[in-house]
Order: sequence, then C-alpha cells, then structure tokens
Amino acid sequence: MPSTHCILIIEEETLLALDIEYVLSEDCPVEVTHYRSVSEAEGHTVDPTRFHLALVEAKLGAPAVVALTQRLVQAGLPTVVMSADKASLSNFPHAQPLEKPFDAARLKLACDAAKARIS
Repeated sequence: MPSTHCILIIEEETLLALDIEYVLSEDCPVEVTHYRSVSEAEGHTVDPTRFHLALVEAKLGAPAVVALTQRLVQAGLPTVVMSADKASLSNFPHAQPLEKPFDAARLKLACDAAKARIS
C-alpha cells in the first residue's frame, strides 16, 4: 500500500481546495492541511518538513505570500503557486506557477514539475 502524502493547501476557496485534494488522492492516499489564508497558516506555525507538497494561492503577489513560498521552497518543499492573474505569478520565480482555472491534468503536471525543481 502506498504511503500517505501530506499536502499543504493555502486557498481561500474551500471547493477548489477539495477539488485539488480529490485529484491528488487519485494517485495515492493524501492527508490535506487546508488554510484559507497565509495569515491563518502562519498562525498555526506551518512546519514545511511535515509535508510532501504545498499549493498556495498567489494573492496578487502579496509580500506575505511571497515570503511564505520562499520559506517553503528553501526548506525543500515542492511548492505550486496558483493564480488567475498570470502577471502575479512572475512574483514567484522560486515556485512552480499554475494559472487558474486549471484541470486535473495541468494540476498534476504542475505538482510533478514542482517536485522535479526540488530534486
């Protein structure tokens, strides 16, 4: 039986977070920690070593989001940054970009690319 992958999702839209969880659980068991904002995640002291993958809403390149994603990547955590605003994704050269809306195939490709960037 495959091991459970722990995934961090920071996304204000609960339905999107659930959809991401569903898609990623098709390949292996997942345990998701979902926060609706960076401030909520920071309030719980996110420990990057607990997770196998992070997906973070870009929030138009807000400094707190940029700082968090840099910290996650520096800790060796594959990180995907999602946004409907393509221009804001350029604020995250350290993470794998994923433009919204996306389908299951693009989500999986972005996750694989984020993992390859860390390897």
